[in-house]
Amino acid sequence: MYRRVIVALDVDSLEEAERFIFPEAYVYKVGWRLFAKEGFKALKFLEGRGKRVFLDLKLGDIPSTVEAALGEIFKYNPYMTTIHAVSGKEAFLRARQLREKMGKDTIILGVTLLTSLSPEDVVAMGMGSVEEGVKALAKVVEEGGGDGVVCSTQELLLLKDLKLLKVVPGIRLAEKEEDQKRVATPYEAFQSGADFIVVGREILRAQDPRRRFIEILMDAGFLDFSH
Repeated sequence: MYRRVIVALDVDSLEEAERFIFPEAYVYKVGWRLFAKEGFKALKFLEGRGKRVFLDLKLGDIPSTVEAALGEIFKYNPYMTTIHAVSGKEAFLRARQLREKMGKDTIILGVTLLTSLSPEDVVAMGMGSVEEGVKALAKVVEEGGGDGVVCSTQELLLLKDLKLLKVVPGIRLAEKEEDQKRVATPYEAFQSGADFIVVGREILRAQDPRRRFIEILMDAGFLDFSH
């Protein structure tokens, strides 16, 4: 169950990342902030500590370019990786075919709308509403053969009929939005149908990061210290 809570290593170096390696945490997210500095060394660093990697680079380009990038990524066989759904169905079809050709089992996720976007932002982008945008982009992922989507808790009900994994960022123990507009607690996310949650700031800014991770597990219902 613990692998369903992913720690986002939004830090600037592997030395800094070392502080957030806990025995209870199994999957760690590496995004552009750390990858731009450390590259694939970040994956080797985590795998050397017995962890799996969610490589979240949100690839967004023409299908052939996405495929070429995935050819390098799949060599490391991360647990998960992401493609922007706006890349189109063909990008996901190629990704799935390439994964099978290389004999890998990386989970391919489609990013719908970033949790930093407010409803007003989405309207200004000409996508109608958050709900319409997320449903349309999730459909692209499904038709392309992707394994799951990244979305906020608020859109989980809309996607309940899609046979896709749901990975939810924007997780807080208390309601603090900051630059993520569509947030939820761990309990709310899992009760709404999340398969995985991604937690960054709650852990990275905590005085005792391991304790905060355990508090998140407790809020999600995965631990109970009351007895």
